[in-house]
Amino acid sequence: MNEWYEHIIASHGGAEKIKGQLPREQVRAVVTDLLERGLHPDDQPEINVHSRPEEINKLLNDTLEVQLLQIQFQEDKISIIELKEKVAALNLENTALYKLKKFGSERRKLKETLSYKYLDMERMNAESIDPNIDCDATDYVMPQLVWDETDPEVIRYRVMCGENLLPDPTWQNALDDYLRRNLTIKLRNPEQIQKHENATISLAQKLATAFPKGMNTPMKDVETYMVEEFAAVAWPNYSTRVRNLRTLRAVWRSWDRNNQRQRIEFDPFVTIIHDNQGRIQLHETNRRSFTPEEFQYFCTSILDEPNNEIKLIGMIMAYCGAPTGEAGGLQRQDVMVSGAVPYIWFRDHKDRIMGKKRQQRIVPLVDPLLGFLCDYLSTVELNKDDPIFPTYGVGRHSSSERSKKLNKHIVNMRSHYDESQLSPYSLRHTFRDRAAMARVPSSVTEYLMGHRSKDSSGVHKRYGTGLPPQELVEWMTAIQEVQDHGHFHGDE
Repeated sequence: MNEWYEHIIASHGGAEKIKGQLPREQVRAVVTDLLERGLHPDDQPEINVHSRPEEINKLLNDTLEVQLLQIQFQEDKISIIELKEKVAALNLENTALYKLKKFGSERRKLKETLSYKYLDMERMNAESIDPNIDCDATDYVMPQLVWDETDPEVIRYRVMCGENLLPDPTWQNALDDYLRRNLTIKLRNPEQIQKHENATISLAQKLATAFPKGMNTPMKDVETYMVEEFAAVAWPNYSTRVRNLRTLRAVWRSWDRNNQRQRIEFDPFVTIIHDNQGRIQLHETNRRSFTPEEFQYFCTSILDEPNNEIKLIGMIMAYCGAPTGEAGGLQRQDVMVSGAVPYIWFRDHKDRIMGKKRQQRIVPLVDPLLGFLCDYLSTVELNKDDPIFPTYGVGRHSSSERSKKLNKHIVNMRSHYDESQLSPYSLRHTFRDRAAMARVPSSVTEYLMGHRSKDSSGVHKRYGTGLPPQELVEWMTAIQEVQDHGHFHGDE
């Protein structure tokens, strides 16, 4: 009896219950094709309580007229040719009846195709000589092999039968989809990609501890209060809370944007971010410039750094305010230490994408940085597209490692005055203050720092990537000679 039951189930298209989960992309491809062909069940006309009276009457009248013609044909009152002519004269194409008939016909043909495709010939031959089985009976079903659930035609038939083979998306599905799309579409440095991926996965997994089924929680089951209660405990600092929630919201919104037919109708993050946005200033820690004493300490200390790569990266940052990624990601062809005007070329390339859409620029080199770069480059053999700093300039862990080593040369001498943060990036703020003391035009300062503005773009248009004029050399020399800069609250 068990064997007979399994045989009958297999003969009607396999068991309903699916073991495991079909590949999402495979199912989605079938669903998309059915939608494009107008053969998806969701696109078929239907009569329900929302249907207009004229729609109901039209379907009933069309059905009745076709049925009467079929009765005449069955009673031999009209021929098959006359039947086809009379049906064609009804102009039923694009009507609800026509679409339903076409859909039913396509589904029957597909089932017939699968029935022959998975025909169990061995069993059929055995049944044909079994005196207890009437193979000519109208209710005889040809024996079937078990249908392959991953067969696109089987998936197609099951979807046309109304099965939803795309289960409710989970938080894990959203994360996977975001990482796959975001990391390939958005331009980032290799170390930035790895850093962002690790941070996003960590945040998503932490938040999942507040969900009923962890990472496998369906997105439709996620409630705003779950996110809100978790965020308040996990990230008491409002600035950190908002920043992390924005990253998580990007995962959620990416799913809705790229999976239109499985969109989630709400956003559990938006109100929490909005409510906490106004409180950021209560906990936000701002970066500040180095004081002249702190800057002098850094410049003296970095000269004693035993690693030449860290030493030069730090000196370049102090020299022109370049961020760590731009100072560390230089290629050999980006640094010209000979010629009439030596210079550094900050630009995008395969190993480094400049952050915040900074514009490329050429910064003239003067001593003492010029001399140190000359000495360093004379000791290494590099092709034009080789990284100048292969250990701490590029690579998976280069960003965090160089920051750690640079931080060792920073001393906060104002810890009793304010709580502002002092970090390697503070060298960028310091360069702006020093340029102001040297009376460098703001448009030139913005250009040297890579800031995009109307004025700096004008400077970029004049100088471009050509040889920097003597005027820029004079400005950079003046900046290096500045001994005092900025106003710091609490100073005597």
